[in-house]
Amino acid sequence: MILFDFLYLFALVITLPLWIKVLLKKEYRSLLKYRLLPDIKYSKSKRIWLHAVSMGEVRSLKYLVSQLKEIFPNKEIVLSVSTPAGYKCAKEEYSGISVINAPVDFSFTIRLFIRKINPEILILNELEIWPNWVRISYKKHIPMILINGRISEKAFMSYSKWLFFFRRFFKKIQLFLVQASIYNERFQHLGIEKEKIIVCGNIKADEAFNRLENLPPNPDIFNYLGITPQGKTIVTLASSHQPDEEVVIPAIREHDPRFFFIIIPRHLNRVPDVETLLQKNEVEFSTWSKCTDKTSRKGNVLIFDKMGYLFEVLKITDIVFMGGTLDSKTGGHNLYEPAVQGKYIIGGPFFNNFPDIGSDLVKRGVYHIVQNPGEFTSRLVQYDSLEMDSIREEAIKAVSVRKGSIQCIINEIQKIIPKNNL
Repeated sequence: MILFDFLYLFALVITLPLWIKVLLKKEYRSLLKYRLLPDIKYSKSKRIWLHAVSMGEVRSLKYLVSQLKEIFPNKEIVLSVSTPAGYKCAKEEYSGISVINAPVDFSFTIRLFIRKINPEILILNELEIWPNWVRISYKKHIPMILINGRISEKAFMSYSKWLFFFRRFFKKIQLFLVQASIYNERFQHLGIEKEKIIVCGNIKADEAFNRLENLPPNPDIFNYLGITPQGKTIVTLASSHQPDEEVVIPAIREHDPRFFFIIIPRHLNRVPDVETLLQKNEVEFSTWSKCTDKTSRKGNVLIFDKMGYLFEVLKITDIVFMGGTLDSKTGGHNLYEPAVQGKYIIGGPFFNNFPDIGSDLVKRGVYHIVQNPGEFTSRLVQYDSLEMDSIREEAIKAVSVRKGSIQCIINEIQKIIPKNNL
């Protein structure tokens, strides 16, 4: 519809000062170019089009992609990615498929992407639904399925208010493969027929187990980090945001040298903020990228400022503080990664991005809620008296019972693209 293009252009005009600042940077000009003009050759053969938003989603799709390549060896897979970090990750980690920037939702752009990609199916991850993209794909008879579907409580309330607008787009999607029963209920409340919804589980449960097989040995991880915390209890603040750091960092100086802390900010542009807070609390630390060798490390705190190595760091970690859980708007980050490795997890009360496994981990005694430095300190002090064998077993069980999403997704894709349709 011309209406959507007009609305997008109107929004672009009123936010033009912000865009001018962004487009002064070369990398963003290049990004915009390929979101308008796809960097992919035309294909007469039908392709499988898979879409992910961020780096986390890109990583979670690796096993699914490998299965699709095995089942459909003669079909090319195209993965489109929305964020620069996700695109970079996909280019580095995926071989044998085409990785492109996701299209801007102008109608002429969507049509061009569809012409060049020639998709037999469009697979959308979690809840990436854009009006023109869905409308034009439907008009061109391209089956669309949503995999690993979820909808947060906040998003659910927003969609409910505008249901008269969004319902028409939801109805154009052929199938919703969702993570848990709570999302089944929410999608039904949004007017989606229950026959179109299947609870498959969370794809991140399968991916977490698959990634275990490729983890390097502990000495290699220690060597990569440049640390030798022999005999120390390692505490990792994973994917941290400011509220998490304001709970953890003030507590660090209260602990004896038997603890070693690794802080991994969710966004690397916040590393200076973390350094400032550590200095303010008079905590000696080192920043990974600024140290040339192990002898230049200082104190019992390491800021690890590199993307894409969190899962490996968790392997040598004893206690995990999960970032993003002290802010309801952030809603916490991937709990499957520490749980599948049997870790003792500490965090805030907000794991609404992972409500199913989050609640289960609390019930199993694996995840413990803290909201201030004192409560965090108490949990650390209690660590030596914990029955870690039991906690490890319960953590892994919580992930194991949620496996099977990949096979469920593959089964439904094969109903749309039969295996002999090569």
